[in-house]
Amino acid sequence: MSIKVFSMAILASLLCLSCSETNVDYDSNTGTTSSTGAVKTYDVDIEASTDNPDNQAQTRANMPFKVSEENISGKTVLYPKLNITQQTMPSVVVLYNKTHNKKEVVEANWTVKKEGSDVKFQLNSLSTQSNLANGEWYIMGFMGGGEKKGDDLEVNTETTINVIEKGKEFTTSCPFATTWRRIVKQGSKLKLYNERKKMVFKPQGVFLVLSLENRVGLNTKINRELTLESNAFCSSGSYKFNVDSNVSEDADLASSYWEPNSAKAIARGSAEYKKYNAEHYTTNIKLNYESAKDDGSLRQGQSDLNNYIYFNSYKKSGQAASKTKTNRGFLICLMPVDYKKTSNYGGIVNETLLFGKVDVTDPTRTNYTYDKSVYTTNPNTWKPFMGNRYLLASFSDGLAKGSSYGVTLRIVRPTLPIERLWAYRQADGLAMEKLSRVDAEKVAEGTKSRGNYPNLDSHLYRLPKYSEFTAIFNNPKLQLENNKPLGGVSPFNAGAGYGLSLTTGSHRDFVDLNGKQRKFDNWFCSVHGSNVMYGIMYMKPVDNREAKPTNNYKVAVRVTFPSSQATSGNVKVETYYLGPNYNLSFNVAGYYMCHEEFWKRLNQEDIIVRTFKLDFYWLANKDIIDRDHEPVSLYTKINLDGVAQGLKMDSGGKSYFLPWLKSPAW
Repeated sequence: MSIKVFSMAILASLLCLSCSETNVDYDSNTGTTSSTGAVKTYDVDIEASTDNPDNQAQTRANMPFKVSEENISGKTVLYPKLNITQQTMPSVVVLYNKTHNKKEVVEANWTVKKEGSDVKFQLNSLSTQSNLANGEWYIMGFMGGGEKKGDDLEVNTETTINVIEKGKEFTTSCPFATTWRRIVKQGSKLKLYNERKKMVFKPQGVFLVLSLENRVGLNTKINRELTLESNAFCSSGSYKFNVDSNVSEDADLASSYWEPNSAKAIARGSAEYKKYNAEHYTTNIKLNYESAKDDGSLRQGQSDLNNYIYFNSYKKSGQAASKTKTNRGFLICLMPVDYKKTSNYGGIVNETLLFGKVDVTDPTRTNYTYDKSVYTTNPNTWKPFMGNRYLLASFSDGLAKGSSYGVTLRIVRPTLPIERLWAYRQADGLAMEKLSRVDAEKVAEGTKSRGNYPNLDSHLYRLPKYSEFTAIFNNPKLQLENNKPLGGVSPFNAGAGYGLSLTTGSHRDFVDLNGKQRKFDNWFCSVHGSNVMYGIMYMKPVDNREAKPTNNYKVAVRVTFPSSQATSGNVKVETYYLGPNYNLSFNVAGYYMCHEEFWKRLNQEDIIVRTFKLDFYWLANKDIIDRDHEPVSLYTKINLDGVAQGLKMDSGGKSYFLPWLKSPAW
């Protein structure tokens, strides 16, 4: 996932207005509040302009735009221009009497004035039950994006979104609002107290331009329905005008009145989890299919294009390579949420994640790797399961309202190290057997048959090396349990519900990742006395000790031991793929992922589950890629101690063994 300030940003300082004519007017619905009292209609002389994007319904709640091609900073980019062609525009107006702490919410129409390429608004009349000549009065205006419901302004931004392209006309359900402005009655008219500064309607939403890309060496398809979960954005809610005395001239307070729709909140069972992550809200997004508009994806020969977007394998070359990503973005408006209202954690930041349903479409890829029986089949038939809650993107960036940002949703999924360990006889650890090192090596390499080890005669496996095996099982559960330092670093108390935490590097000099040397960091946490430990593994190092860091193998893990200080028995390792699409701030990355509240929302197919014995395992001393620095050991032990084990060269006795797939399955 990547996020960047998009070139079609809708910025306060960059307003472009298009003036093509149309005979379609917005419906007018001027009224007053429902309270009793005489209605007064005031003559008004207030001028305003708009600040400066896809919506299907042409309703009075939406603002019209047209996409043009502009030269900005020497680059030719798509840019949305406000395209108001109506004679009047409806609005919701909030009035506040600071002297008497009284508010009123009414509707009013603004006359559209065109002066060359500029469009301005003129408010000529205002009907209200209030005496605007009595007290210190302020006005705030809202245009587009919502419907007045009582004294609230209800907003539901459009979430079925289209591809943006040059010349396309569309509307946005994003509301535009002004700051508070003081008004006075001069003679027979209401005017701004400071007429030299006009009111300005500015967009209150954040605009995301969603692009998609396949970076997997397999053909894929993605369901057009996506799910956005965020503590910082939501598509549905209302402006609750709980106005108080902080109103002043030009105070920008519109966003402080916004409240997300509580029906969109994700139910949580843990107060601690909510503290560290704030309330999260769900937005369901549909990427609309338009047959006449080429979005760059693979369409020829594909079915069900209304529900899926197809991509070629990232490894393909030539013409097919052009069908690995979209060439246009899908535009959505989201409303910012003040996440600090639901969290008192000082380090809380934006947590926004997009999930999708992805599948591999190669017809020969029929066996999902979450199923341990997959190891009885040829690896060229394997595929990862991504069909429920696959993470496409996430970010913690602070996004400014009224601006547009490009977000790339990437399908990335390599063969994981845990998937390369031959798991057929790992069910509950009961079927595993101990062999001599000579026999274990021969069985793993397929040169000796020993019954019930199907597919090892393919010669695709060998024993794993220290630099491959240890990185999978490296964990500091004992250090966390006993509050002991590891590598000179003491555990940090992550808080209730998380326990002590540690960031550790992978053992010794490097991890062998497909024949290349890589360094990784891991973050773990565990509550004292618990037999469960959570972690994020295979992360880019938090320092600069890796010249070519990668997050492609980043995973969340939940490890369940027989007890908090077990020395024998079975250990269950559960793995959920994160990859480079997990980009939440280090402040909150562990708090979001390393808790039961996250894991309980996964389906069983989302998780790779493997069970191992806490015991000794044979290792290989072949295929060494760096004789000077690579640690070589003939066996090692899966245990709960994070201290790097010594290198063992004796080969007597019997130990367990786990054959290792020599090359990735895809």
